[in-house]
Amino acid sequence: MAILALLAAVILIPTMIYLVQSLYIRLRYKLPPGPRPLPIVGNMYDLKPIKFRCYAEWARTYGPIFSVYLDSKLNVIVNTSELAKEVLKENDQQLADRHRNRATMSFSRGGKDLIWADYGPHYVKVRKVCNLELFSPKRLEALRPIREDEVTAMVESIFKDSVDPETRGKGLVLRGYLGSVAFNNITRLTFGKRFVTPDGGMDDQGKEFKGIVSNGIKIGGKVFMAESMPWLRWFFAGENDILLKHEQRRDRLTKAIMAEHDLARKKTGGAQEHFIDALHTLQQKYDLSYDTIIGLLWVCNFYIVIL
Repeated sequence: MAILALLAAVILIPTMIYLVQSLYIRLRYKLPPGPRPLPIVGNMYDLKPIKFRCYAEWARTYGPIFSVYLDSKLNVIVNTSELAKEVLKENDQQLADRHRNRATMSFSRGGKDLIWADYGPHYVKVRKVCNLELFSPKRLEALRPIREDEVTAMVESIFKDSVDPETRGKGLVLRGYLGSVAFNNITRLTFGKRFVTPDGGMDDQGKEFKGIVSNGIKIGGKVFMAESMPWLRWFFAGENDILLKHEQRRDRLTKAIMAEHDLARKKTGGAQEHFIDALHTLQQKYDLSYDTIIGLLWVCNFYIVIL
């Protein structure tokens, strides 16, 4: 009898809290349309494994801005560049403090990077570092030879394959060439090195870097049930292990590359323009923590892809 009473309390209490909270939100705010939520789980039953595609489908149904409940948490999704600009640029001070789930807490080192930082002194400082130091016209111009070198290497590779007797007259798939030039640009601009072996293959660090990026994308698109239902977090203990292993894997690679650059600076007596060296020289000037440096390095990796 006591067990039944306990189960009833576990079910009824969250349900009542959800209903009261939902009623308050609906009366207090004029929310965008969206799929109908269920008590406790919200729209979790509708969410597909690749949630970005799911959001795109909902945008076609409900419009470019819609409401989604992940358990009892309200999420307002924007799905156009105009709305994203309004949210991220025109109203950045009001909307900068976004909710960080466990995945983004892990990726951002607890909000120590730029993308997931709360608006405040730390955010202003890190944005200043990015605007005035890392992505300044002077630094980007200094790194221009790297970009030109990689594009030239790509064109030469395409020409070589196109005149090869074995492939002459056949179509070439450009995806591999473009992927290579993007990958080499990222690694050389951020980490100051090309992860290639003498025979033209990829070394162990390059394979590890690719694996980390690929795994991070998978984790970013994964639905973590324990995040949406905290009272069942003990039941999904494996999700914590996924995030912890990814964070440790990323830190090991970053520390190894940073150690290589520390040794190189001692030998040459100076730092290069690459972001990893730049952040080292700016650490004392801007009072940057180790977590912030690692967070910014991996933000730079994805930012370069956009550029």
